Amino acid sequence: MLREGWNREASSGLEAAIVFIAIIVIASIFAYVVLGAGIFASQKSQEVMHAGLMDAGSALRLGDVVIVKMDSSRDLVERIVFDLETMTDLAAFDMGSMTYTIATKEKIVTLPPGDVTLTWRYPKDGGPVLEAGEVVMVELRKLESVGIGPGDTFTLGITAAEGATASLTRTVPSGIGKNAYVELF
Repeated sequence: MLREGWNREASSGLEAAIVFIAIIVIASIFAYVVLGAGIFASQKSQEVMHAGLMDAGSALRLGDVVIVKMDSSRDLVERIVFDLETMTDLAAFDMGSMTYTIATKEKIVTLPPGDVTLTWRYPKDGGPVLEAGEVVMVELRKLESVGIGPGDTFTLGITAAEGATASLTRTVPSGIGKNAYVELF
């Protein structure tokens, strides 16, 4: 009799150990799933944050100084020159796909790529992509058809294919003559 009671106690202890191990295994599987879902969610939120920074309007930065050149035959702006750079380390823009738009009171003109000249001031890799730490000088040419004269205000809009935008509004001072360069602040 003593032997039978001892076997029952041993088997119920063994059953309790098996149930305990099963509960621990199920809990560890559940914890693994929850941690995996958390890591996946944090990776997705990081991707969304990076995409948001890429699409943010402040990802492009215009230089503080804009230079205009008046043409030699009429009192109209012939060229506009300004610097362009990125605001974040995450942004990179293909300069060949930029769109430049000039708006005045009378008209809005989008410039064709042939009327834009790029000069890299601080290139890193020599490619056509504007990346962090690089500065490119943009020269918009053949602007006489836009009709910006002394005393006129214009707005320059820059849009990247990636969706980032930048704009500035400047007024050409009155009283400047033909074939003159003027810095606009």
